[in-house]
Amino acid sequence: MRILILVVSFLILGLNTQPVSANNPIITNVPNDVNNYIMTTGVANYVPVMIMTGAEMKKEEGQKFGEFQVVIYGAAVKQFADKEEGQKLVNMAKEAGVTIVLCEFALKHLGIERESLPEGLEYVHNAFKYNLNMKTKGFIVLSV
Repeated sequence: MRILILVVSFLILGLNTQPVSANNPIITNVPNDVNNYIMTTGVANYVPVMIMTGAEMKKEEGQKFGEFQVVIYGAAVKQFADKEEGQKLVNMAKEAGVTIVLCEFALKHLGIERESLPEGLEYVHNAFKYNLNMKTKGFIVLSV
């Protein structure tokens, strides 16, 4: 009975606070005419699936679709050091309307030079800071 009273009390108190969207990290308060997305990962195997997700979102949303970036950090950047395999991912992304962005901090940490990577990639100094900055610009950011 005490638990029921506590649950009801929390529900009542919760109804008098901020709306749910104010606490939801996915929903932004920045109005957009288009939806812009960032999916970020440090897991190499996730990149092709993220690219496919971007293609599906573009198809579903039509004109409401804006940008879709896959931001890659950590050891996952190593997959682009194999220029041939990396170029396949870049081409797949380009066809899907997705931009692949690599973390320069991770590249430097792993000793990978930009010149050794395939063409068509974009770069940011720090993937985590970039994601936070883009969130303030209205991007929907999902880290996996």
